[in-house]
Order: sequence, then structure tokens, then C-alpha cells
Amino acid sequence: MAGENQTFGLRYVGARFHDARLPVDVLFDLPAFRDLLVSFAKAEWRAANREKQRLPRGFDKSFSFDLIAIEEGSAVPKLEWNRETAQANLPGLTDQLSEVVDRAYKRVLDLVEAAGNDNFPVALSSEQVRALNKFGAGLRDGEKIEFQGSADNEGEVIFLDTERRKRIITHTRGSYRSRYEGIGRLLGSVINADGIGGHIRVETEQHGEIAIALDAERVEFEFDGSMNAQVQFDLMIELDNNDVFKGVVDSFDVDLIDEEIVADLLKRRERLAELRKLEDGWYDGEGLGVSEAADQAAQRLLDKRPLFAAHYLIFPTVAGGILFEIEQNGWDYSVEIAADGSVEMFGVQIDGPDEMEPQNFDGINDAFVEVFDAKLAEQGANG
Repeated sequence: MAGENQTFGLRYVGARFHDARLPVDVLFDLPAFRDLLVSFAKAEWRAANREKQRLPRGFDKSFSFDLIAIEEGSAVPKLEWNRETAQANLPGLTDQLSEVVDRAYKRVLDLVEAAGNDNFPVALSSEQVRALNKFGAGLRDGEKIEFQGSADNEGEVIFLDTERRKRIITHTRGSYRSRYEGIGRLLGSVINADGIGGHIRVETEQHGEIAIALDAERVEFEFDGSMNAQVQFDLMIELDNNDVFKGVVDSFDVDLIDEEIVADLLKRRERLAELRKLEDGWYDGEGLGVSEAADQAAQRLLDKRPLFAAHYLIFPTVAGGILFEIEQNGWDYSVEIAADGSVEMFGVQIDGPDEMEPQNFDGINDAFVEVFDAKLAEQGANG
């Protein structure tokens, strides 16, 4: 590819990315991808120039990438390596650097593909691990990044998802970062001695007690005195390779839930508790009792979207699942949770011809939440 600008396409696959939409929380992937390529480019250069003690001056600056397009369909940002910048920083070495870029990209693809087959490198450099910890950190369950133009041994496009990313990082570092969204109970709040920062302590179902750092002003005026209140949060957390919580890395959204919403939420939890008491044969001798997987998925839906609690009508299904009915603004949506925890969502316009075709999900995962939010937002159900 000497004399050409190398272009790299990252195809984001998932409900959030339809119609060439690229949420701002994944924009950090673009500089992280650049850093990942550079970290492997440095390793490639050193391997090819073992007689030299140091990288050439200006090596890092020669790797400048430009976002030149976002293609339609699932969002596909196209990144182009800028040869002119490389030439300005390392005159006469541009073609050699181009070959290094190619080899570095191949190393990244090999790493991701191997992770899909449970093969991992003995070690990565700290710089490579740091870049990996940023690249793809905003991915959610059911989403992935496909490397356009790549192919594995089976001819399938190589991709990075949350599971592959976790495997790579934990096998080389022992911990990884992941998005964590849910509801917890406020245990207390602390303002630091400097009066600038502070934190709240929240009891969560999945990770127990966690501390979330916030500005002192927010701690004092929003959370102080609200002991045992319900807190909804959206965080970036660090977990070890056994998924044991290590700490909060960043907080995107942390808020108290309104008392009326909490009251509606408690009513829906009570309804689920009633359904858990059903035994086989509850429906005229037929009907299975609600499965544990269905109950857990239903609880997760309440945790994920408590703001809609007042609109949920909840029923058991004869197959051991749970059905959520949501009638809002002329639409009747159904979220049917099967006994194995999988989910189907569909809907009809009550006084019109429109329908929402059934969509299936592995569970109440981030892919489902994106569709759920989009559909209800379209009809103004947030009100």
C-alpha cells in the first residue's frame, strides 16, 4: 500500500447504531483505536530494528488519523492514516511506516480473532493494555465492532464484542472495564475534607456496596439526608477476571428516583412476588409456574427502566414466563419474557393500522433496552 492512504472501517452493529447513528459515548473508541494501532506499530518497529535502542523522534506524532466519513446502515466510521503528517514528522520513512501500519493492524486482527477461539498472548505491553481498556469500553451486551474487510479462517468478518474484549484484557491484565446500569439503595454520603469532592455509598444487587465519586455540591444538595432512597446509576466499573467488582472508574448518570416512581416500582415488585407463588396447573389445571429465569429478567426490566413502572401491566404466561403490557399514546406494546429468560417485543397501534414487528433478544440486555427506549420515545411514553 505504499503511496496510498490506509483507511480502516469500524462497523458498529446493534440497535443503537442503525441509520448511521454513532452515540457520543462510543466516540472515545476512535482515539483508542488509533492508540491501539500505534502501540502495536511500536512493537513492530522495534522487532524490525532491534539494533536501535529508541524509536525515531516523532514516531508517535507520525500516526495521525482522520475521520473521513460515517457510512450508512449500522454506523461505520472510516479512519484514514494521514501520510502527509507522517512525512512531515519522519521524512523519507513514510513507506516504511505504511508497512508498519499494515502489520500492526494485522496484529490487532489476529489478537481479536484468536480471542474468539480462547487463544491469548502470554503478555501485552502496558501501552497495549491501556489502549484495549479504552477501545470498545462503551459496547453493551449484544453489540459488536466489525473490522471491515477482514476475514477469519472461516471467511467470517472479525469482530470485537464485550465477551472477546473481556477475555483479552483479563488474560493479560487480570481486570477489565464494563458499563454497569441499574438501581441501588443509598447507604450514606461523604464530603471530602477539601470540600471539593465526595462520594455516595450505594447497595447494589449485583455487586454489593459500591462507592460513587461525585462533586461535593451534588453530594450535599442532592443526596445528603436521603438515606435508603433509591438511586439509579449508569457507571463504568472495573471487574476482575471472575467478574468481582473492583471499583467505579467513571459515572455517566447518577440520580435519586422520585418517590412516586418508587411507589409504582414497589407495586410492580409486589406483583412479581405474587406471580412467584404460582404453582404448576394454576390455569385450570394447565400453566407452568413462573421460572426463575423469567422472574430475574422481569426484575431486571424494572431495574433498567423504573421510570415506566406506572405503565406496566404484568401477567403470567402459561409457558412459565411473564408478560409486560404497556399501553401508551395509542399504542399497545408487549414484552414477553420466556421461561428461559429470552424476550420478544412487539406492538400494535390501537386505533390505526401500524404494527411493530416482533423483535427477539437473548434477555433484558442493552440491545433490548435500546429498542424499548426508541419505541416508547417515538410515542412520547416518557411523559
